[in-house]
Amino acid sequence: MSQGYAKYVIWVVCMTLWVTICFIAPDFIDNPMDSVQSVLTIGAYLCALGIASLWIVYLTGLNKYISDICVPILGIGGAVVSYYRVAFHATITPMIIDATLHTNGGTIAGVISWQLIGWIALHIVIAVGFCVWRHRIASPSHVWLHALGGIALLLIYYHANGRLQSSINQRYPYNIVHNFAEYHKQQIQLNSERTTIPYEVKALPDSIDVVFVLGEAARADHLQLNGYARETTPLLAARKNIVSFPHIYSEPTYTSTSVPIILSPADSLHPAYSGSHTSFITTMKECGFRSAWLSNQDNGRTYVSFIHEADTIIFPNASKSVFVFDPWYDEQLLPPLDSLMACSQARNLYVLHTIGSHWYYNLHVPEEHILFTPVTTERVITNNTNEQIVNSYDNTILYMDIIVDSLIQRLENRCAILFYLSDHGEALGEDGTYLHAAENEALHYPACFVWYSDAYARQYPKKIEALKSNKGKRYRTDFLYHSILYSVGIETESEGQTNIFTTDSLYAR
Repeated sequence: MSQGYAKYVIWVVCMTLWVTICFIAPDFIDNPMDSVQSVLTIGAYLCALGIASLWIVYLTGLNKYISDICVPILGIGGAVVSYYRVAFHATITPMIIDATLHTNGGTIAGVISWQLIGWIALHIVIAVGFCVWRHRIASPSHVWLHALGGIALLLIYYHANGRLQSSINQRYPYNIVHNFAEYHKQQIQLNSERTTIPYEVKALPDSIDVVFVLGEAARADHLQLNGYARETTPLLAARKNIVSFPHIYSEPTYTSTSVPIILSPADSLHPAYSGSHTSFITTMKECGFRSAWLSNQDNGRTYVSFIHEADTIIFPNASKSVFVFDPWYDEQLLPPLDSLMACSQARNLYVLHTIGSHWYYNLHVPEEHILFTPVTTERVITNNTNEQIVNSYDNTILYMDIIVDSLIQRLENRCAILFYLSDHGEALGEDGTYLHAAENEALHYPACFVWYSDAYARQYPKKIEALKSNKGKRYRTDFLYHSILYSVGIETESEGQTNIFTTDSLYAR
């Protein structure tokens, strides 16, 4: 290694340390760590992310004049991202990008402070220092070979591991490119044409509220309603008019593939319908329902079109992502729901997409509702005991019980029906498997139940009779589309459809 090239490598390493410490490390300030092992694991993880930024620094610094442009931009962008990550626990998401592009100047000015300006100024000074330093170093010989080698190493490193790649995509500076690209893909999805399957309106109620709670990672066998030994759903278990379905089967085991099947008329006979047809939201809107989508998750690209079918869309936590370890509660969906219900129409549809039982479990349960202890103390799931993992998970089910019961309280004096269906289950160590997006039996059985008001039962006694008689049957999650429409008197015309409100409905795993 020549002396000139060695100086360049030192410059690259120092630049990488600046980016890693000041712009990437803030993502880990709220990570739960309770042991030396966990600290070492996070440290190794941070180093791996730093190496991903090293290749960017290496490439942009090969030409000192290009670095004069890129280094200040890198510093300013990193200062903005890290400031909001620390000060507001906010990260870049497609929803934040959309909100920023469609908000007014006054709103943007409201989140600019002297601390932000000072933090940006500091890093501009640091960036200028790196640029001056770079001009004092000779460029490596055969720059194009270094550029080609750097690009090759960047691509190899980026694609070497799928889980690391997902994390890299959510860390600076990759998160800027990744989330803008994701936002662009979502806009393409929004502009794609979709078809509504034929339907026939029969006995549409004069007044009704329909609530669909789309759960997250709640497995059927951890519900007290389904015979689980622990009292994880005491409020729902004490209520009448609850019908639980413990044998619902979800083929997909992660959100982006499971949710489109739940919302659309897609099934085993028509799998492509999730990408070519509208959801039940459009059909109900055409039948006079006012619709609202309230989400405590992101607007995933595979189902963003369905979200935008709704009349009203609310994201109380648009700046959150699963890479942010910060309190994130489903009760935050309730105030905007109350506002909508205060000015409700005769027929209303409310879809609530919850964060539910997503890892890190403790962050989705307020401290006062934590019953089962000891709970997890480590971000790395395998650094916790199985007892801690199950306790923390069961606390999320208990909190779901509280949230859904509070929804029922809002509906019990109306003609109303509530559906709860989780997108998939969750692995809690069975066969060495944890979380979801893997292959494990527990992942295929999501929690599902239906509640109906007395007024609804009086209006549709035959449907309630069929609902109760079907509770022990096996359905796939594609039952939801046809069932939610049929529950309000809308009959769909689709071969092979399943419906929990009729006794002659098809059902099979």
